[in-house]
Amino acid sequence: MLGLSVFCASAGWIEDENGKTIIHVEVHQLPDPSDPSTANTAGVQAVKEFRKRFPQIFAERWRDTYKANPEIYGDHNWDHVEIRLHESTGISVEGVESDLLQIAGGMAPDVLYVNFRKSDNYIRNSFLYPLDEYVAMMPREEVDFRVNKKLWPVIQRRGPKSMEKQIWAFPYGGALGKVLLFRRDLFDLHNLPYPTRDFTWDDMLEVSRTVTDPAKGHYGMLLGRGKHESWYWITFLWSAGGEAMAYDEATNTWSCVFDSPEAAVALDFYTRLCTEKWTDEAGNLRRGYSSKDASESSTVKWDRGEIAMMMSYIDERVFSTINPDLTGMVPVPLGPTGIRGAELNSRMMGLFAEIKEPAVRDAAWEYIRWYSSPDAMEINTRVMVEGGLGRFVNPRFLRQFGYPEIERLAPKGWSEVFEIAIETGKPEPYGRNSNVAYGLMTYPIQEAEQMALNDQLPEDPEARLQIMQDLLKAANARANEEMIGVVTPAERTKRRIGAWIALCGILITFGFVFKRITSSFTPPAEFEGAARKSWDFKRYFWAYILLLPAVSTILVWQYAPLLRGSIMSFYDYRLLGDSAFV
Repeated sequence: MLGLSVFCASAGWIEDENGKTIIHVEVHQLPDPSDPSTANTAGVQAVKEFRKRFPQIFAERWRDTYKANPEIYGDHNWDHVEIRLHESTGISVEGVESDLLQIAGGMAPDVLYVNFRKSDNYIRNSFLYPLDEYVAMMPREEVDFRVNKKLWPVIQRRGPKSMEKQIWAFPYGGALGKVLLFRRDLFDLHNLPYPTRDFTWDDMLEVSRTVTDPAKGHYGMLLGRGKHESWYWITFLWSAGGEAMAYDEATNTWSCVFDSPEAAVALDFYTRLCTEKWTDEAGNLRRGYSSKDASESSTVKWDRGEIAMMMSYIDERVFSTINPDLTGMVPVPLGPTGIRGAELNSRMMGLFAEIKEPAVRDAAWEYIRWYSSPDAMEINTRVMVEGGLGRFVNPRFLRQFGYPEIERLAPKGWSEVFEIAIETGKPEPYGRNSNVAYGLMTYPIQEAEQMALNDQLPEDPEARLQIMQDLLKAANARANEEMIGVVTPAERTKRRIGAWIALCGILITFGFVFKRITSSFTPPAEFEGAARKSWDFKRYFWAYILLLPAVSTILVWQYAPLLRGSIMSFYDYRLLGDSAFV
């Protein structure tokens, strides 16, 4: 039983039970039945309906093929099929991504969660199974219902073994756009007009200056600290006309490009928002107009009405937690040249490439296809309406599924804001090694802030922008090196020479140390008048037997991993597929 449990934990499987064929599928996450929130209940009901409908879905799409090819799909009762979904479990290690631990440990779920930033690594390392054969089976209108046109470059790309573009992941939950939320009560307190779709950077700065009062705990803007602070900055980068990464279709290569003059303008504005020097009514020197308090949950300060504005993704779950009487919503502010660049994102699922059973893979795909399908979204919309949250549902779903009267109750203008957010949105970085993009883009932000706090930035705008661009150029070069692997020939030669010198030094040192150890533990040529025997296995046989377990343990758990790790260091090592010697 233990062996079966371990096998089942690694992936889905098939079993015959009481005349039925049970297909077990492991999913990265399932809606929690114990969560009573309306949005979660909608997800639970949709998954429950999928389990109920799966036998019919299977009979229509797969049964005849399976029965005609038992050598591929196995000799099971394909006339009576049931699906059982299991939520993936695994260990968590701080600082290590649990999905990679699962893949490395052979415990990856059949349905993987894929985000934009990790997608390239998943594709290049052959973690994902291409979905083209499955998507080709879908009606075009169903594909269009699921996939926003701006998401195709993210999900359909060249794979590791082919120059042809393939579909590697499928969106669910709709596109996510980034918007600006604002607290009506704080704006009313200062007699400020509410932001509109024409709200600009200058307007944001002026509102922040007016609202910020640290003595009362009030701040104009909610930003953040830490290694992913650039998540807040990237909206300003895009709205200034800059880009984070660029893709060359002809050479199939990515590059980091966040060192442009437009990026310098964005960094300068962001730094002013965080560090501009001013004096409050009591004569105290203050810096900036944003809250970056890491000691307290940002949502608590927002909920208490202490922050005037914040960036947020917009989807139904966000809608259902917002009180429109207190919170307003507008597109992200226009940049200095009239450009608006909000982030566009989406949750995605993919099939693990190492699924062994074709029937498990097909069933896993059916789960992906069902999730956020028109039928599933109809259930989701109905539950939200019945739960009293219909006005927070995407208006297009209300119209499509027969609730036009509820649409009139939706907060005025929110539908338009969502459409603008999607239309002007740019996909979150999804290029090569983008999982570390935010961390590397954060370095110049932190350096600029520290320089501002130390009064090291000049007042002259041109000189200030030049410093900003120098910081960005240094960070961009580092990002291209660490993310993309761009190293100049001179630097590569320098590193190789240094590596050979270090290797020779290590070998000489180890040789000297081992020689000294051998000399220290080697007995003299003659001991007590008797001739020395080198090993004398016959005489010390049982002593060697007693030492064998200890020596074997050291070899297996210390020297073998050390040797394997040394060999791995000469390869572009991959968890799946072939590793290339470098």
